[in-house]
Amino acid sequence: MLYGSKVASDILGKELVDSWASENPRFKVVHVLSDEPADSEWQGARGFINADLITSNFADPSAGDDVMIFVCGPPPMYNALCGPRDQKELTGLLGEMKYTAEQVYKF
Repeated sequence: MLYGSKVASDILGKELVDSWASENPRFKVVHVLSDEPADSEWQGARGFINADLITSNFADPSAGDDVMIFVCGPPPMYNALCGPRDQKELTGLLGEMKYTAEQVYKF
């Protein structure tokens, strides 16, 4: 799971999601913070969800039916990753990376 937030205090349910990851070896969470102050103690990923994070954490689109990506967030995130939520067509970064509309669920 790539979980994007602005700052560490914005991460909803962090303890719960992190506990799922620690209890289940098949589940991994990577928190990505876009606006965390540079002088904070945050040791995790910074910036935005990008192709490098997707490639290193998700199956390749060639895996076909074994790939399921769920996108949830504000409209700018949809636009950047997969295109507007109310449109079936897959655009954005995931489209550029050759994922298909059948592999990406916008909710």
